[in-house]
Amino acid sequence: MGFLSAHQFTPGQSGPAPRQLSEAETGTKRAERPRVMMFVHPHCPCSPVSLRNFAKAVAGTGAEAVIYVTAEDPAATPNGRVARVCAAELRADPDGAVAKQFGAMTSGHVLLYGADGRLVFEGGITDGRGHEGDNPGLRAVTARLSGTENEPVSFPVFGCPLQ
Repeated sequence: MGFLSAHQFTPGQSGPAPRQLSEAETGTKRAERPRVMMFVHPHCPCSPVSLRNFAKAVAGTGAEAVIYVTAEDPAATPNGRVARVCAAELRADPDGAVAKQFGAMTSGHVLLYGADGRLVFEGGITDGRGHEGDNPGLRAVTARLSGTENEPVSFPVFGCPLQ
């Protein structure tokens, strides 16, 4: 039991994320609205919960929401079907190049860049592997998407390695 509990609450790794978005990093001209990205492994059992929390956070915010899935065809994966519920754009990242560029190493990693392109949230939006519902990370990203908070913040990510 101790081993399972320790695994459930041990965060995954992450690398440094760019502190400011540029056109080269996004591949598009930066919109004047927040951009929120999530990186998921298609077979991580924790991903459906992370995706549901992601959907709750971005619903009705007008943010540009993008989910990068480490698969050739994100929509064909089990978690890809869940991701469609989020009303987010699904993008394939089969070799993990985009994840690496943004320092995402663990499934469920979320990055939120404000309308000015500045990183304001980095990390996870679950309290542990497979934990759904309210938690500090989810509250923090929601506050930044709603505009009630704008200071950069970071939280641990709980999930499987992306590669």
